[in-house]
Amino acid sequence: MYRKYIKRLLDIIFSIILILLLWPLMLIVAIITLFDLGFPLHNEIREREGLNKKTFIMYKFRTKKLNSSNLKHDDQYTKISHMIDRYRLNELPQLFNVLKGDMSLVGPRPFIPGDKLPPGEISPKRYMVRPGMTGLAQASGCRLLTHKAKLEYDVVYYDNLSFKTDVKIIVKTILGFLKLERD
Repeated sequence: MYRKYIKRLLDIIFSIILILLLWPLMLIVAIITLFDLGFPLHNEIREREGLNKKTFIMYKFRTKKLNSSNLKHDDQYTKISHMIDRYRLNELPQLFNVLKGDMSLVGPRPFIPGDKLPPGEISPKRYMVRPGMTGLAQASGCRLLTHKAKLEYDVVYYDNLSFKTDVKIIVKTILGFLKLERD
């Protein structure tokens, strides 16, 4: 019941509330991105795999310089765009993906179609729920985890999916963000 109806209803309610509260911040980030990096404002790679492996366009502010894939990691960003990326402000437009139903507030993070993933079978469980703005893997180590570890966390999330689990992940994500601010 939670997985199918209540989770979606909560996603709609909370995404609307968060969009209304955060639209000024999104506008500021868009203006800063425009002056810092120019057009386009959106991420270069926008397609992601979602529920049932169906692809969708994930909204995200661009933080890397155009055509920077051949540069070293640190050279792909400006000082400002690196800060926007570090504090995940570039992810705020995904609230519109949540409202549309492409994503959920909590779920496995969507992969780029054709992304090089670890060899072996990927559990279909990760594609049986909407991808999330945050997930168990992100709350447990975020960018430090390998794809293999993220995939393992995705299965654990699916097997333990509940309102209580989602609240724990959101709290853990917020605490991680607050810790990041102190670093």
